[in-house]
Amino acid sequence: MNRRFIVIISILVMLSACYKDNNDAAFQATPFELNIPKGLPPMVIPADNPLTVEGVYLGRMLFYDPILSGDNSQSCASCHMQQHGFTDGQKYSVGIDGIEGTRNAMPLINLGWQSTFFWDGGATDLESQALGPVVNPIEMHETWANAVNEIKAIPMYQHLFKKAFGIDEITTPYVVKAIAQFERTLISGDSKYDQYKRGEAFLTPLELQGLDLFTDMNKGDCN
Repeated sequence: MNRRFIVIISILVMLSACYKDNNDAAFQATPFELNIPKGLPPMVIPADNPLTVEGVYLGRMLFYDPILSGDNSQSCASCHMQQHGFTDGQKYSVGIDGIEGTRNAMPLINLGWQSTFFWDGGATDLESQALGPVVNPIEMHETWANAVNEIKAIPMYQHLFKKAFGIDEITTPYVVKAIAQFERTLISGDSKYDQYKRGEAFLTPLELQGLDLFTDMNKGDCN
């Protein structure tokens, strides 16, 4: 009787393992293919956060959603506007409480090739970088616990996280993973200046004068 019981338990354990493996294998997001312009090297993508169509879409939704701020008035895009090169065009950025910070919003272009983030290099990857602005008291002034609870309460996000990561429980690491995926797609490498550097285009005399001012240490020293 005991031997028979042990055999039955063993079979059930094996079936349970097979069912779990089949479930895991059933989830498969769609790989996202980056369009990297000529002259830029391949982008190194973290093994634990591969780019997927579903993940990038979710990250874009979160990037433009003010739900991540304390009073739901500001999104990531509020300080990183596409029309301003993903900055806010201000000398100092202003958070949800109207407090002016001591820095301006950094551009978010070509971040996939960087290894340090923030003006002081305080983050070493895009995932950890996305954590900071939400809890900063002079920026979005929210807690991650509150932000995640608000996200969980929206059925659309429950569906999107399931499609992107195959998860039933939304957590902070997956929120920042999605945002980081979207940010890695913000690539610039085929502007007229890029083409000029590659010998594929010419700058006008006025543009060349501007470039001289931009790069000359005794003139503009912008670079």
